[in-house]
Amino acid sequence: MQKARNVYASVIVAAVIVAVLFFFVGYYFHTPTAPSSTTAITFYESLAPSEQSYFQSTIIPEFEAQYPNISVSFVNLPSGQPASTIATLVQANRVGASIVGLDNLEVGEDLYPGYLMNLSPMISNMLPTTLIPSAANMVNYEKQVFNGVYFIPFRSNIPLVFYNKLTFAKAGISTPPMTDAQLLLDAQLVYNKTGVKPIMFQGAGNTGGHGGASTGTELYQWMVQDGGNPFLFNDSGDVQAFEFLYNLSAYFSPEYTGGYWGSYSGLATGTYSYLDYQWPYVYGILTNGTYNMNSSSLGVYGGPNGTVNGNHLLGGDVLVIPKGATNVAALETFAKFLLSPIPQKQTLVQLSWVATNSQAYNNLPSNTSAVGAALNQSISNGVFLRNPTPWITQWNVYASDAFYKIIVDHASYSQIPSILSSYNAQMYNYLVSNYNTTVANEYESNYYKPISV
Repeated sequence: MQKARNVYASVIVAAVIVAVLFFFVGYYFHTPTAPSSTTAITFYESLAPSEQSYFQSTIIPEFEAQYPNISVSFVNLPSGQPASTIATLVQANRVGASIVGLDNLEVGEDLYPGYLMNLSPMISNMLPTTLIPSAANMVNYEKQVFNGVYFIPFRSNIPLVFYNKLTFAKAGISTPPMTDAQLLLDAQLVYNKTGVKPIMFQGAGNTGGHGGASTGTELYQWMVQDGGNPFLFNDSGDVQAFEFLYNLSAYFSPEYTGGYWGSYSGLATGTYSYLDYQWPYVYGILTNGTYNMNSSSLGVYGGPNGTVNGNHLLGGDVLVIPKGATNVAALETFAKFLLSPIPQKQTLVQLSWVATNSQAYNNLPSNTSAVGAALNQSISNGVFLRNPTPWITQWNVYASDAFYKIIVDHASYSQIPSILSSYNAQMYNYLVSNYNTTVANEYESNYYKPISV
């Protein structure tokens, strides 16, 4: 019964995620001509080391065995670079046979300047017929908004919270905190009991060497959960989120200023006991190989609710083909393979990626149950998508700078509203200078809201 329940939870997760991603996807009919000679293609992505290893050792060799006339060169880019790589390739007329896994947050950076190929003629062949049925409801909307199909679902993510059950038990805590207020109390209890500050936060912002993407992503969810629109910086929910994090930072691990999406080992080694928001793939890493945590020591759940909601950010990557690509039939074949049941199930089980093909959820092994339950909890509270503005990178810079000024440099608590208002003004002025007054006024009038699903 538990196994069936977990499969059901996973299907619910996939349904929500595919529906959101299909916010941008249309549907046409086209049958490509299969490549008839050996073709070399390049697949650009930005993956964690364990994900990269699995793709190079398993997924790509399986594709090449099935399609011996197509060879795949995998290029793993640093976080935040796929969008700029696409722009560089197109501008230099060096696209070649390239396909890219692009963060759905960054799509606007390449879509609006016209760097992405319209996939409408080939979309029916690239997408499996076993996508979650609710995706069909999004088809017409994408065509109406973008007048074409420029990216398709590949993999999706919802951030989860991980904690060390044994450390929490030593502090007399049997269940993880379900509200922000309880999180603050539990953090104090753990610190008083162990002498170790328990919380790891994604604090490697702009000046921390990770471009602000990890910090901005985490802050975005915190502000939404307190009822804010993060893009504005200074509405009441945004201010409340920063005020809470200011107080919570008293219990941040000293390592947090270097924390980003690749930081998780300290949970196993004991340098902290509460790993705030990481992607689901971390569970597989911590329970295998080097770290050897298990269900008795490692807990995972959706995390505490904010003062207004417990909504979770929907992340993940879509597949795009840069405009001007060659050997498109081979790229089409590779995309279709990545979305087929076997690789979708393999990445679900081995990497905890959320599959977009419903057949991937058939007969799942029991070891996916913990993550499945956590994902189910997360979507039950609500899921939202960041508005895909082309200026999200600049927002990330300002968000991480605000984090450093308020949290890392520990500005006066009373200065939090004014500091956030200064970044609101900087964002407005940036939009006036780099776009136009209309866009800036839309920004200031709360036009670019999180997209609830």
